[in-house]
Amino acid sequence: MTQNSTKIQGKFYPLTPELAHKLREAKLTAAEWRFWAYLVEIDPYGDRYHDLDPVTIQTECEISKPTYYRAKAKFQELEIFDFQEEKVSFRNLTGVSKMRLESQKRDSKSQKRDSKSQKRDSKSQKREKSASKPASGKDYSTPQKDQTYSDFKDSLSEEERANFLEFCKEKTKNLSQEVNDIEAWLAHKNKAGRNRWEVYYEKFVSASQQKKNQSEQEKKQLDKRERARREFAEWQQELEERRLRGERAGKLSQAQKQSSGGKT
Repeated sequence: MTQNSTKIQGKFYPLTPELAHKLREAKLTAAEWRFWAYLVEIDPYGDRYHDLDPVTIQTECEISKPTYYRAKAKFQELEIFDFQEEKVSFRNLTGVSKMRLESQKRDSKSQKRDSKSQKRDSKSQKREKSASKPASGKDYSTPQKDQTYSDFKDSLSEEERANFLEFCKEKTKNLSQEVNDIEAWLAHKNKAGRNRWEVYYEKFVSASQQKKNQSEQEKKQLDKRERARREFAEWQQELEERRLRGERAGKLSQAQKQSSGGKT
């Protein structure tokens, strides 16, 4: 029996040196490493497609929804996994439940206003004036955005949010129908039933990754040229030092010959 004939027990995933190098080059975050390990655990063979539950993945891998979509786009761009969108879960944010809740709120506000209108003292007048002012920080002239989009937008930093909106404006400026309010447009779904902000954020992450890869490649080329320039300069300096040493040795040899000839 040979040394390698013993069968390895249990399930394992063969990680090739090429894939390991690719994963290191991608500079995955800790969350992306957890997501990658989870997907490999589900599908170590890659012989068929598997159904995914985004909510389960976000819970198991302890990642947020924006991180989930960012990692998906990154894996797709790196050609590590292929994702197919077949099912879309949705909830109507403007349906009967919301109408019922808004109606209850209006009834409650109406009752409070009626109660306040019955009071004539100075304190009640001050309270009525205060209630008539809109709450600070709210802009009632702007349509209320889809709550899902609001959660997504709040999860971004100011810089990333500004870059994302600028990216969307650039991508939508040549559409047949002009987009006047980019955020209201992003908060709605496209013809395929997907949230526009999700679709365009995946494109934004992919474009950012490509730009980052290009920048890193350019930096590598610059470093390579700079290293070649330094090596060439060092080579020239070494040649010059050899020439000078040769000249000094020649002068020293000539001086020694002259000194020896004078003595004879």
